[in-house]
Amino acid sequence: MPNFISEDQIERAMVQKLVQLHGYDSLNCHTEAPEDLNDKSGRANKRDVILVDRVREAATRLNPKIPAQAIESALEKVLDRRQAMALVAANQEVYGLLRDGIPVEFEDSKGQKQNERVRLIDFNIPGENRYLAVTQLWIKGEQGFRRPDVLLYINGLPLVDRKSVV
Repeated sequence: MPNFISEDQIERAMVQKLVQLHGYDSLNCHTEAPEDLNDKSGRANKRDVILVDRVREAATRLNPKIPAQAIESALEKVLDRRQAMALVAANQEVYGLLRDGIPVEFEDSKGQKQNERVRLIDFNIPGENRYLAVTQLWIKGEQGFRRPDVLLYINGLPLVDRKSVV
């Protein structure tokens, strides 16, 4: 009889390697019902893919000299859905914000205007980032739900997925 490896076994082995060899955390978001928000992801809406609490934590940690209000303003800019934009233009804009940081203006403790960039990913010291492998996360799209087998996150931002259509 042939030796059969299931898709579930491949998924678990991949996540195990990411955890053991590359320092990822893992989060299994499996729920039977696609609409169930009780999946441990902390999302308020199944259309959301970004893990906002983790992005906020990373922004605060990576930008200790930028006030919380300026960080919240930066997060609003990156979390904007950009529905009026063409997909390519929206992707380019978000890529620029992730690569270069999100421009913010604020007054420092001396009342002087400061222009800074809020970084969401530390490209210079990768060990400063938090890596997460998320499995079985239901996502609501225009034509129903889909559930990628594995999504790889950096600081709450989904950057890689292994797709599975349900």
